[in-house]
Amino acid sequence: MKKEKEQGEMNNAEAAPFLHTVKKEEEGKMLRQVLQQRFRFSRRLLRRLRESQGVTVNGRVVYFTSRVTEGDAIQVIMPQDPEPAIPPQELSLRIVFEDDDLIVLDKEPGQVVHPTKDYRDYTLANGLVYHWRQRGEQRQARPVTRLDKDTSGLIVFAKHAYAHAFLAKEMGKRRYRRQYLAMVRGEWLQEEGVIDAPIDRSPEEPHKRMVREDGVEAITHFQVERRLKGATLLRLELETGRTHQIRVHLSHRGFPIIGDTLYGGQDATIARQALHAARLCLFHPRDRREHEWKSLMPEDMERLVQSFL
Repeated sequence: MKKEKEQGEMNNAEAAPFLHTVKKEEEGKMLRQVLQQRFRFSRRLLRRLRESQGVTVNGRVVYFTSRVTEGDAIQVIMPQDPEPAIPPQELSLRIVFEDDDLIVLDKEPGQVVHPTKDYRDYTLANGLVYHWRQRGEQRQARPVTRLDKDTSGLIVFAKHAYAHAFLAKEMGKRRYRRQYLAMVRGEWLQEEGVIDAPIDRSPEEPHKRMVREDGVEAITHFQVERRLKGATLLRLELETGRTHQIRVHLSHRGFPIIGDTLYGGQDATIARQALHAARLCLFHPRDRREHEWKSLMPEDMERLVQSFL
């Protein structure tokens, strides 16, 4: 009985609604207008909320064209996701943070984020569907950003459509901050600076990216984290989020990441590219405040640093 009670409490907490008290300047507006202005709901989500009767005013379901009054209590419960198409598969997950709206994971190197034609099973997405199902939650796995298979560190998934849309817009406004640690061979001369070099697909090798004048804007900020004997540990912050952006930019500068065989960093001292997502800052979709998470450098990169002391 205790286990069932705990599970029920967890589900109730998971279903926490979004709340809003109508302000004086919102009086007389249609409910739909307030929802769009306050939460920036898409038309599709508004339609789903209407169909699921997920919006109430003072505890009652009303038409979205109804006019609201100052002090009215609006409550929004997100519609339940359909059955996920991705099969649930048990996977060890490093959960850094989880609440009603998002989950932050510390990804290990070698883990794939989402099923692809080459990696169909035991991805982080499969593991998350399993994790939520064990708690009685039916959710789609919605990665807000992605990490390459062999890049470790922090990654965030949204737990419902609104959180995903909100965070995607935050990225578009460049209010989503990501910092990485990368090891390169040689002495990186500048202490800090910016790499502003457009990126696009390589015409010869479509699975690769390269710096091209006709490419898409790509901006990476860098600073030296630590100087070593024959190598440099860099801290990098993405202003844009192009595929393989850091790997391409560092290779373009003549300093491919150690272990990055795709972009010229062949090295037997580590079994993957020495790239780690170490810090993540974002504005939360519920409280609109900035939240921050950090991840320590993994053991294989720590050993790599030690090898250059």
